Amino acid sequence: MIKNKSETLVFSVALNGYQWRYSHCIKSQKQYAKKMGYDYVVITRPLFTSLGVECCWLKLLLLKAALQAGYNNVLFVDADAFIQDDCPQLGSLFVAGKFIYMAHGFSGEINSGVMLVRNTPAAIKWFEQVLGAIETPVAESQGIGWGENGHVAHFAKSSSGFQLISDKWNNTHSKDMKDYIRHFNYGPLKNSFFDKMVHKIIFKVSKMLLKCDLNDTLQQGKKLSVVNRKLPALFNRVRRIYPQFSK
Repeated sequence: MIKNKSETLVFSVALNGYQWRYSHCIKSQKQYAKKMGYDYVVITRPLFTSLGVECCWLKLLLLKAALQAGYNNVLFVDADAFIQDDCPQLGSLFVAGKFIYMAHGFSGEINSGVMLVRNTPAAIKWFEQVLGAIETPVAESQGIGWGENGHVAHFAKSSSGFQLISDKWNNTHSKDMKDYIRHFNYGPLKNSFFDKMVHKIIFKVSKMLLKCDLNDTLQQGKKLSVVNRKLPALFNRVRRIYPQFSK
């Protein structure tokens, strides 16, 4: 365990090769946190996981754990998100009564690649609600085929604690935007041949590891059961390595 240096934690999860491919983005996140006086950690171990791309569910367990560890504010940023030098302090986003802040992605759906959470009892209950429903498919996951984004969007919409923020904080669609965080997810900004090939390889490997087709809606229940079974062990392993997520 460590003594928190700051009331705010910024963290990312960069496993299964993302720690190397997006090292420039991770560097920008670290610089932003240092500039603002926030704590920062990037999860790079274990190097590879049997959950493949579904390891993104880990962010929810870590967000909840960081709040329980005593942080007042926690910002999760995907490994492929670059924080600009002029990105403001997180406090500029705070609205009374709101505990989770996200923007829309290029698809028009809420995007969980950038999540700011404030520490309230309602926030803890919200994460418990989302995590408790892992094995229940939600409509928002259709068209995505993988990951926690559909569940996060589904439960955020019904929560009075959710605050929609400007997509300047999670720009997934415009090269010309004067943004604060540019997110090179699988959308208009991820347009290089190399990135597309890496994405396809990672998905093929994930399909083999999970033994199901991520894009087949009929197999979503099977995939979610595998995630629910394997996720706790990964979380416990990560928490032993990174003391920021322990009380």
